Amino acid sequence: MAGRGAAVTLVPAGQMPKAESEIDAEMAAFMTEVHTIMDAEKLSSGDQIARLHRPGAKYFNLNPFEVLGLSHKASDEDVRKAYRRMSVQVHPDKNPGNELAQPAFEMVKAAHERLEEPERMAFCQRICAAAEEAVEKRVAKDRKKLKKDGLEEKVPEDDPEKMALAVKVMISRMFAEFESRKRMLETRDMEQRKKAKEEQAEREFMEALAKREQKMWEKSRQKRVNGWRSWSSSGGGKSKIPNKVKEERRSDGTGYNSYLDEKGEDYKKDWR
Repeated sequence: MAGRGAAVTLVPAGQMPKAESEIDAEMAAFMTEVHTIMDAEKLSSGDQIARLHRPGAKYFNLNPFEVLGLSHKASDEDVRKAYRRMSVQVHPDKNPGNELAQPAFEMVKAAHERLEEPERMAFCQRICAAAEEAVEKRVAKDRKKLKKDGLEEKVPEDDPEKMALAVKVMISRMFAEFESRKRMLETRDMEQRKKAKEEQAEREFMEALAKREQKMWEKSRQKRVNGWRSWSSSGGGKSKIPNKVKEERRSDGTGYNSYLDEKGEDYKKDWR
């Protein structure tokens, strides 16, 4: 959450596309509707609800001061008074049959909650002050160019109403940019959390798999020991030399292999 001293980087006006073809339909509606001046304190319940759902409301309602019908220079007490008045005006119970009353009430409540905390209110005021500063710099630049060209240094913003309008548009654009950046950070944070959860799940799975394999190894250990003992007790591993078979002899004393008999012990030389 941004505090009073938090650095806020926002892109001011000249950086926004000026052609309506480059602006979405909601912004085009906002740019048309923003010229309509409304005094929120004098609106009826139905008009108040309609104001919060007017064309371009997507951009109007990004500014909590705008939702409550206040200037960004309003005090804490001004915020409380505006909330008490509007929360009654747009309450669904006071507007039976109006389907827009409930969302309007939620908008008013959200705006009040945002400005109720000092740090969040200070941040919103910082955005509005940055918008004013951006408009003033642009106006000064326009005057400087006129002077350089040898022309009269008159700009539309010399009219206080047009200056206020330019600031109002810039404030909405800056809030829109802030919301865009916030969504981008939320998306990135969500992706990082998702990745971290996947990595954690993989680690836990591999740990569980290793434990299961170790458990199965320990479980089969006794079987392996018993098998080894059984094999060892049955003489396993010991090489047995077969008994020498005594050659049978004929009754005359000769063997069945007369060739070897004739050769005598010399036949063993062939083995070498």
